[in-house]
Amino acid sequence: MPITWAGAPKNEFIKECGGIVHGAIINEAHMAIYYSIFVDGTPDVSHTEQITFVLRFVYFGTDKRWIVKERFLRVKNLEIGADIAKLIMDVLEQNGIDLKNCRGQGYDNGANMSGIYKELQAIILQKNPQALYMPCSAHSLNLAGFHSAESSVEVKNYFGRVQSLYNLFSGSPSRWKVLIETTGLSLHQTSQTRWSARIEAMKSLVKRPREISRIFEKAPRF
Repeated sequence: MPITWAGAPKNEFIKECGGIVHGAIINEAHMAIYYSIFVDGTPDVSHTEQITFVLRFVYFGTDKRWIVKERFLRVKNLEIGADIAKLIMDVLEQNGIDLKNCRGQGYDNGANMSGIYKELQAIILQKNPQALYMPCSAHSLNLAGFHSAESSVEVKNYFGRVQSLYNLFSGSPSRWKVLIETTGLSLHQTSQTRWSARIEAMKSLVKRPREISRIFEKAPRF
């Protein structure tokens, strides 16, 4: 059957490839038996929270070596008021993965989700006391950087102004157009849980500070 870029055959081909890859992941997980599950969430462009599920396990490869593997399992939309613990258990059950073999659980421990996941880890531990909770090291490092910066008034004010600039331009298509035409760059918003986002937010200001200032000089009521 020919593969086209405009018809159903392409989609069927992609679906079949996805099914093969997914089947291989599940087969590896079953052979490993014990695993840890990691769950993280991020909003998409429509502001719908999307939850990703990742498995980590130790797999005995064909080269006779033990390998630590991380495998993406699934992404699902998190509806408002949804029971995320049930969502996790449903995903595991749908893939034939037994919760009793779980030996670790890890979640986004950022300030915006910590309350939700704190309750979640307790529910999973109640179902399986051996599924020990491990806070995400990357998010913990980001939080340490965030709170360290918050202790400095100068740094706090600086990033506050960076966010205010982003809010000003992103809040109006016409202002955003002027920004792009004048500087050739786009601004980025800051983040509390991902310190790297603040680095990206700074880059445009460092590269084109005069051009951005010139926008306000030309249009003082801008």
